[in-house]
Amino acid sequence: MWKSICLLGALALVLGIPTGGYAVDEARMQQLEQQLQDMQNAMSSMQGELQSLRAEQKQEQEAEQEQARRQNVLAEEVDKLRTSLTVPDFQPLSMEDSRYGLGPAASKIYGVSQGLSIGGYGEAYYRKDVSDKSRSDRDTTDYLRFVLYTGYKFTDRIILNAELEFEHASTSTGGSVSVEFAYLDFLMWDWANFRAGMLLAPLGIVNELHEPVFFNGVERPEVERRIIPSTWRENGIGLFGELLPGLEYRLYAMNALEGAASNTSACTPDDDGNCVTKPSLKLKEHLRSTRQKGGEAMAEDIAFAARLDYTPMLNLKFGGSVYTGKSTHDSQYFECVDGSCGKVNLPGARLTIWDLHALYSWQGLEARALFAMSHLKDSDELNRIGGGGKIAKEMYGFYTELAYDIMPLVLGTTQQQLSPFVRFSYIDQHAEMAADWDAQGRYEHRIWTTGVSYKPHPNVVLKVDYRNFDTVDNDNEREDEVNFGIGFVF
Repeated sequence: MWKSICLLGALALVLGIPTGGYAVDEARMQQLEQQLQDMQNAMSSMQGELQSLRAEQKQEQEAEQEQARRQNVLAEEVDKLRTSLTVPDFQPLSMEDSRYGLGPAASKIYGVSQGLSIGGYGEAYYRKDVSDKSRSDRDTTDYLRFVLYTGYKFTDRIILNAELEFEHASTSTGGSVSVEFAYLDFLMWDWANFRAGMLLAPLGIVNELHEPVFFNGVERPEVERRIIPSTWRENGIGLFGELLPGLEYRLYAMNALEGAASNTSACTPDDDGNCVTKPSLKLKEHLRSTRQKGGEAMAEDIAFAARLDYTPMLNLKFGGSVYTGKSTHDSQYFECVDGSCGKVNLPGARLTIWDLHALYSWQGLEARALFAMSHLKDSDELNRIGGGGKIAKEMYGFYTELAYDIMPLVLGTTQQQLSPFVRFSYIDQHAEMAADWDAQGRYEHRIWTTGVSYKPHPNVVLKVDYRNFDTVDNDNEREDEVNFGIGFVF
């Protein structure tokens, strides 16, 4: 009470209410007390609202801090993802990006710091057969292949590289889905590294370097299909590296090509007591059917493949390669000789394939050449027991090619390319026959290919070419053809 009176007195002084000699108006005092109480209540309410505002402000600040923290965490995760996942952009690929003989897109994993790398290529064509030979006109079109490269760099020294191929568009119409290669590299030194898995045989030019943007013509050269059976891959292990600046090698041990399969069904002897149950022979006029492609492959015979390339300057590479190994994998057949019957082991049939190759480029000029040859032991015996004179002791072929980019002459400095080219190929798949077996002219060919490759982008190509086939045996001559194709790599 006294505190209220003192406060009223102070208020009276402020308001000019006289205090001395006058009676205090009780009603006035009560009015002032009520006003004071109202002011205190208002201040308390304001303090409560202020505290509430401060609490809300604190909550907002904490929410902003939490949001900022989450954004920082998200940014860190995105940075980690960018570091670990390398998705290809539209940076042009060139032959300078090739590593260890592989195509530029197949080599992308060697250029990432860590994690995943993705690339690929595709090609399709339309073929118009020219009816100037013995066969009828049969025009065709095919989405030949679509390929995905996937690589993963576990560490700087352990790398996975793989190629998955979708061929001929659909498995329901004769197409296939295959692993083209899949291997682990263990990088140790420049001069010696270890590789294991499904490997591309290191022969020729296009067996390892077969991306369509980096070779001329809609089809791959016939020499590298009939003498070197590209695309050729088998399971194996090996060493690779650079012995000296510009001098690279690859040395592999692989399951051998499969030249025959067993057939031990009993046969009925003739009057002299002789008969043969023919084994399934795959070593015939070409070697493509002998590829095992890494799937449940026979490995009784192990083959060896080696390659040496020298690049004395950036625009010149030359070298050679060789493959050798038996090819029958202890297969057997059934035979009766003078009434004595039983299972007989096929001869080992050692197959050796070798080649010499060179690539050169200067300004707009590009040139490449290759010579390949195969030697087969026991071809006489194989012909006797089922080959029927189709199996050659020796085959060989070669091609030379020239191309020139004329686009700089038209547009000046540009990434686009327009390259007319010409290629001459010679193939003799019966170059030498064993014993009394005769060479057949149907397997000796001269092929002229001329065309144009147009690249609107360094990684995209449109192709057109004309192929003329000249076979010694005209009755079995292949028709000439006009081909239109597309290709890309990423």
